[in-house]
Amino acid sequence: MIPTRHEYYRRRATEHRRLALAATAPDQRAMHDRLVDAYAALARQYRLREVVTLKA
Repeated sequence: MIPTRHEYYRRRATEHRRLALAATAPDQRAMHDRLVDAYAALARQYRLREVVTLKA
């Protein structure tokens, strides 16, 4: 199954969160934290939205 953009970016954010927790060097941890923020923002941008229609 092909993941949606939301799923893809959410998985990348999760992956970099794990890498940030495992990083020993502060600069590596900071880089992964920035990537987590970027991927999380992209995931929010592409999240599925419910479409609501009003009928008279």
